[in-house]
Amino acid sequence: IFIGSNSTVMAQLNLKHLRYFWVVASEGSISKASEILHLTPQTISGQLRTLEESIGKKLFEKSGRNLVLSDTGQTIFSYADEMFNLESELQDIIDSRPNSQNQTFNVGVAMVVPKTIAYRVLEPVIHMQGDNKMICHEAPLADLLADLSVHKLDLVLADAPMSPTLNIRA
Repeated sequence: IFIGSNSTVMAQLNLKHLRYFWVVASEGSISKASEILHLTPQTISGQLRTLEESIGKKLFEKSGRNLVLSDTGQTIFSYADEMFNLESELQDIIDSRPNSQNQTFNVGVAMVVPKTIAYRVLEPVIHMQGDNKMICHEAPLADLLADLSVHKLDLVLADAPMSPTLNIRA
């Protein structure tokens, strides 16, 4: 627990506890999670209790013999799921990337953005050292944001801010 300068108590997440929670929620039971994590069910239960205490809210509710995510648990699970899936994706990239400075930079340019402006924004990438490659894709903004959300693009240039109604983090 971290005590802020204004004397408020703020929970500091422990990623190990968050990972245990994520595996339990993904698998639907502590016993399945214990097999995957190679830990005893008692250890996982204790770590979940510690996480709930640090957050100050219950993450699971009992439903017969099953554990069901609480509202708070569902919210935390959605963030944890994104975090750990991105971690896995990053590890795959690291494991498969050659040890060189050569990289591909995928850029989406909305159809309405003037190409001279796009060029000026992207010009520093063109002059980077090494055999870096930049691939520009021109398409409607909605298509580009969809590609950005699944990590097919590294950057999107647009003429307007992203709509808050879209469920994309950018």
